[in-house]
Amino acid sequence: MSEKETVKAAKDTTKAATKKTTATKKKSEQIATNKTTTKKSTSTKSNKAATTKPATPVTKPSSQATTQQYDSSFASQVLKLVNQERAKGGLQALTMSDALVAPANKRAQEIKTQFSHTRPNGSQWSTVLEEYGVSVRTAGENLAYGYNTPEAVVTGWMNSPGHRANIMNGNFNKIGIGVYKDSSGTVYCTQIFSN
Repeated sequence: MSEKETVKAAKDTTKAATKKTTATKKKSEQIATNKTTTKKSTSTKSNKAATTKPATPVTKPSSQATTQQYDSSFASQVLKLVNQERAKGGLQALTMSDALVAPANKRAQEIKTQFSHTRPNGSQWSTVLEEYGVSVRTAGENLAYGYNTPEAVVTGWMNSPGHRANIMNGNFNKIGIGVYKDSSGTVYCTQIFSN
């Protein structure tokens, strides 16, 4: 099967997809998954409530560790492509949120260890927002790895109903895009959406 994609269901509560592409020269596993979290259940979607803020103050982690392998040009291109898709749907463009970039980068590093909306420490993905002092009412997360170009990752997300729903959600107007490239060159990419 030359350059054809096969979609498999991923373990995710919002119909994530696993994509596998076989190229003639190199076989590369590509996986994508998504999740939306709301503090108030106002949509018809089945969303898990985000964890409430702890009573004790949270120390904001240093962004230095999360930006060492960050590729801002990759993230900028992903934003451009996502906004082109939103424009086709008559939606306003998302703006890159500095507050969401550091948590998105942290999640990009974490999914190298555990590709899941559950963090390596066992908590929900949305706890990364609290860790960085970010408070939102509604948030969504898309994850992917193995898509080594912005075009490939956005195409993968747009071909998955759950990811597409996050990208095309008219209630979201901000995004943080995390990009982590490991020593073997594999790209781990995350999107965190909010309003």
